[in-house]
Amino acid sequence: MAIKHIQTSHLVHDLKNPVNIIEAGARSLLEKQDRYGALNPRQEKVIRRLLRNALKIRTLTNSMLEVDMAAMGMVKTRDFVLGAVVKSALMEVFDVVDPMVTEAIEEAHDFASLRRVLRDNDVILEAEDSHLNRTVRTDETKLGLIITNLLSNALKFKQKTILLRCATDGATVCVSVKDDGPGIPECYHQQIFDQYFQCGQIEGFPVRGHGLGLAGAQALTEALGGQLTLGCDSRGGAEFIVRIVCSK
Repeated sequence: MAIKHIQTSHLVHDLKNPVNIIEAGARSLLEKQDRYGALNPRQEKVIRRLLRNALKIRTLTNSMLEVDMAAMGMVKTRDFVLGAVVKSALMEVFDVVDPMVTEAIEEAHDFASLRRVLRDNDVILEAEDSHLNRTVRTDETKLGLIITNLLSNALKFKQKTILLRCATDGATVCVSVKDDGPGIPECYHQQIFDQYFQCGQIEGFPVRGHGLGLAGAQALTEALGGQLTLGCDSRGGAEFIVRIVCSK
């Protein structure tokens, strides 16, 4: 008997409600201790960990929904400032890793202060202010998810720093993310964007994730009419480069 395809969006909507309930309950315990009782430091630590993992699920489900929409050809274009979506992606990545860094990024009111915050947290932002201030027109949500995905992937394998480059050339937006980890063996270069593919254990780096990240980022990039490529050099590390032609 043939098994019918179930759209990811149906599953995502079913996941959102329990995640919302978990998140709301945990926040209530943290923020309304006068009502629910005081927490000791160890209890607070457990609840904050619960919240971080609820955020991971929320991020994953939103990504799944966008990939499903991309597969159906659904793209919502709008005008936005490139630097704003880059900053939002950075906040989302660090919100899972270290919420204090997210607050510092949010409070950075210009790109010079943003670069300082990122440099203090092992991310080098190479981008001219004129490029970051550029207004472009494409699907903001999908571009943000692509950048978030690549940054999250780089964080898994970095040893010391991540290099984030952003530039515009006419109507083309180019964003690249490079880590200084062990790199990706050449034998895997043709498979790295395959759904569910994992490189396996590379020089002691543990396997993390489910293999959907790069495949999802590529699907979103292609939905925007762009290209996601892998670049490696002899010094190690892996660089993922996104090029998208926008309307402005």
